[in-house]
Amino acid sequence: MRAPILFDERIKTYYTVWHDDPNLEALVVDVMAKLRPDRFVETGTHMAWTTMWMAERYPDLPIYSAEVDDGYWRASLHNAEPFKNVHLYHMDSRAFLRELMPTLREGLNLFWLDAHWWAPVPLRDECRIVESLDRYACLVDDFGCRDPDFGGDSFDGVENNLIYLADIMGPTCWRPCYEPVPPYRKGYGLFLRGVNYWPPETMREEVLR
Repeated sequence: MRAPILFDERIKTYYTVWHDDPNLEALVVDVMAKLRPDRFVETGTHMAWTTMWMAERYPDLPIYSAEVDDGYWRASLHNAEPFKNVHLYHMDSRAFLRELMPTLREGLNLFWLDAHWWAPVPLRDECRIVESLDRYACLVDDFGCRDPDFGGDSFDGVENNLIYLADIMGPTCWRPCYEPVPPYRKGYGLFLRGVNYWPPETMREEVLR
């Protein structure tokens, strides 16, 4: 078996999953243990590092991921080759979610929305598709929140945060409430629908008023 590609030459970054944040990793493990989703769905495969992490720990879980960039697509194919439960798509994330919709309507999905690199950013359209489902657990990466301060990406000068998504996903989400640890200070938001789940104490419910 060929060795995985664990360095991104383009942005000079080594293998990193869940921001190297043990609290985020623990949240994902908790969601998996308590909600037992039927599949994991990721937008923005990058080099399949998150995909590999999930596939190694949950070998019976169907994993779906989409990447639009040609170079990252080839790297993700290489890295995901050993995992039979991984399904990779080389396409726009919105088209990917729409194509997958008959599958998504069956059971419970854990989403990881992280396709934020290329303009126009598809996040709001992705969220509209997710929100059309009756049940989901949806993690949005690079999500800004304050007190404590976790930075979020900005799209055309507008920060990715609860205000940015509330008109689609609703005015409530869960977000980290512990002090961010360098070098990774990017936040994440957890949106829930139709599930009985209370996140760990590292998360706080935020309501837009």
